Parts: sequence; C-alpha cells; structure tokens
Amino acid sequence: MRKKLVSKTYMREVSDYEMVIINNEDMDYYLCIKKINKINPPFVLHEFDQDIVHIDNGYYIVEYTSKNKLYNARVYIDNNKNVIDYYFDISSENGLEDKIPYYDDLYLDVLYYPNQNDLIEYDDMNELEEALKDKKITQEQFDNAISTAEQLVTEIKNKKNDFINLDVVSIVERYFS
Repeated sequence: MRKKLVSKTYMREVSDYEMVIINNEDMDYYLCIKKINKINPPFVLHEFDQDIVHIDNGYYIVEYTSKNKLYNARVYIDNNKNVIDYYFDISSENGLEDKIPYYDDLYLDVLYYPNQNDLIEYDDMNELEEALKDKKITQEQFDNAISTAEQLVTEIKNKKNDFINLDVVSIVERYFS
C-alpha cells in the first residue's frame, strides 16, 4: 500500500497552483480543490482512441476523501469548468496527516466517464492481485477492496454516490471565481 496525500497526487509536473482544503466537521468527507496555474507538459491520457487532456493550465482537480468509506475520489475539470471524468482509488484507510487528507491506496481503481455514456471501468485489478500474491496486502484487504469497488459501482449506476452527486463546478466557482 502507498500512503498518498491529496496535496501531492497528480502534481508532479505542476509548478504553480492554488489549493483549498475543506474540512467541515458536519461533513463526512474532506474536499481538496486544486487550481492548476502552470503545468509543463500537460497531463494527457489516451482514452477512447483519442488523447484527452486531464490537467493543463487553468484546469481543476477536486478530491474527495471520505471519512467513512474506503475510497478517495478525484474529478478532473477543464478550464471551461466542464467535468472530464472521475477516478476512484480504493483505500484501506483515510485520514488526516498534518491537516492534509490522505488515503492508503489499495491498488484497485474505479473509473467513471460521464461523457462516454456513463461508462464505468475497473483499473489495476492486476496490481491488487499481485499485491496479494506478494503478501503486500492481506486476503481481508483484498476482499475489502473488491467489496468496496463493487459497492461503489452500484452507487454510481444508481446515481447514489455522494461525490458524483456534489455540484463540484459550483464548489470550484465558490472558491475560484
């Protein structure tokens, strides 16, 4: 497992950014909103037979770290405030370290593409299986990762996922008008 701080995820090539972390005691999650001012080169993924820019100058990353569910979620938003896609890291633990949300990445990911007919995919199942085989994780952690991912997919399909149901664009506009 790898502990990941939300302040550092997907920030390798970013040289200038603004960040807001929201920890409202009444909420069961933390939000981290990052506005990318300068990245070189842009972060591009080849998906659906095309190159799709996920992070570029003027783009946003909103991360949702649940206090009660074992995943961390991220949405990529372009400079016109259009949602690109969602990425969920299944975790074994979430928390705060020096007031920064973190998650212990359990290898398995769920990807949600609202602009591709609501396509949902699993990613890195092979990494999860290798981690079990190499005894980096226990059978219980493996089973919990699978169960969490399946529950997450059901929530997404039924339009009941807390993060996807947030109006992330309005939240971005509230903090970065």
